[in-house]
Amino acid sequence: YFIQSNLSSVTMTLSTVQSTVAHIQCSKTKTVGRFGSLLGYLPFLLTLLIGGGIVVCYCMAVGNGHVEAAFPYISDTGTFPPESCVFTLFMNLAGVVAIAIFTLRYLHVVQYNRGCSEAVRRINTAALIVGYISAFGIMVVGAFQETNQLTVHVIGAMMAFIGGTIYMVLIASLGFRRDVNFGVDERYYAKARMIMAVISAVSFIIMMITTYFGIIIWNSVPHEEDH
Repeated sequence: YFIQSNLSSVTMTLSTVQSTVAHIQCSKTKTVGRFGSLLGYLPFLLTLLIGGGIVVCYCMAVGNGHVEAAFPYISDTGTFPPESCVFTLFMNLAGVVAIAIFTLRYLHVVQYNRGCSEAVRRINTAALIVGYISAFGIMVVGAFQETNQLTVHVIGAMMAFIGGTIYMVLIASLGFRRDVNFGVDERYYAKARMIMAVISAVSFIIMMITTYFGIIIWNSVPHEEDH
C-alpha cells in the first residue's frame, strides 16, 4: 500500500510536470505567434515613420517660414532647426525599422529554402546587403542636412533611392522563380513589387532630370544673397 501510494504520488507529480511543461510550451507558441504577427506590421510602421516625418517637417518648415508651401523638396523641409531635429529623428527610426524588415525577409527566405540553389542564396544575400545600404542611406539623409553637408546628403539620398529600387527588383525576382518556396504563392506579390520598382525607377529618373534643369534655370536668374 505504501509503495502503491508513493507510485501514485510520483505519477501525479509527473502528470503535473508534463501539464506544466505543455502549458509553458503552449504559452511560448502563442507568444511567438503573437510576436510574429506583430512583425507583419513593420512595413506599415516604416511607411508611417517616413510619411509622418515628411508631413510633420513640412508643416513645421512652412509654419516657421523656412520653405514655400508649394511643393518644396523633402530635404528642404528638414534643413533648418527645429524641423531638422525632427527630420533626423524620423529618418533614423525609419532606417532601424527598414533594417529589421530586410533582415526578417532574408531569414524568411532562408527558413523556407534551406536546400535551395546557389543562385537563390546569392540573390537573397545580395538583396540583404543592398537593403542595408538603402537603410543606411536613409539615416545619412536625416543626419546630414543639405545646407551643412550637401555632398554627403546627396550620397545618402542616392543610396536610399537606388538601393531601395534594386532591393525591390531582387526580391521580386525571387518571387518569379519556381525553385523558391515562401510558404505561400508569391507570384502576385512579385508582380506588384516589380510594378512598384518600375514606378520607383521612373520617378527617380524624372526627379534627376527635373533637378538638373531646375538648377540650370535657377543659376541663370540673379538672386539675393540670402536666398
